[in-house]
Amino acid sequence: MKKHFIFFDLGQTLVNEWNFIEYFDNVFLNTLNDFGSKIDMRNYRAVRDNIIISRKIGQGEYTQELIIEVCKLISQHGYDRIIAKKLEPEIRKARRRLLRLFEDTIQTISILSKNYDLGIIANQSDDILDLLKRSNINHFFKVNVISSEVKMKKPDLRIFLLAMDRAACKPEDCIMVGDRLDTDIHPANELGMKTIRTTRSLFKLQTPLNELEQPTHSVVDLSSIFDVVDKHYKI
Repeated sequence: MKKHFIFFDLGQTLVNEWNFIEYFDNVFLNTLNDFGSKIDMRNYRAVRDNIIISRKIGQGEYTQELIIEVCKLISQHGYDRIIAKKLEPEIRKARRRLLRLFEDTIQTISILSKNYDLGIIANQSDDILDLLKRSNINHFFKVNVISSEVKMKKPDLRIFLLAMDRAACKPEDCIMVGDRLDTDIHPANELGMKTIRTTRSLFKLQTPLNELEQPTHSVVDLSSIFDVVDKHYKI
């Protein structure tokens, strides 16, 4: 039987962003209030979560898109770009300082690589590759397709097609693992890939809006992927 190719999203799938998200939320909230918004954390999170649930962000860098959408709702016109530009350097530094792998990432990737070919399809800036190198797991991935490098972003089907072309595999022989229904699961299902959703992400707030957003399988964390692939895709 042909070996399956497993593609992974990065943010909140392999990479733990929770500390960064907490830091960003606090910095962004303080900046909003400096610009006259007068909003507390509870109401900010309600606005943020509604933006995620309603799919208003999804084709760019999470923080930049969120800044624009939140400012549209609670700030004066024109503040969105000003705040985004103001926070960009601080966000870049915080990403490098606070992003890290989930505790089960290295072991999961190491074990899976023994029986499956692995790759990455992710909407991320170039700095994420530095994290993979520093963590010494970059060598496990035969294909890396990062939006900032290929100038395409999920859910654009072309970024998935490019990854499969580089991997020399067909959709039916591929599994996409990601946390987002709109940018990971939907396009992968549309192309005929199998899909595994991880649900320890902020985007667990999303619920399927249609059949294409329904993952083939769902797991809480990466280590649970072993049971899925061994049962359904064992070589």
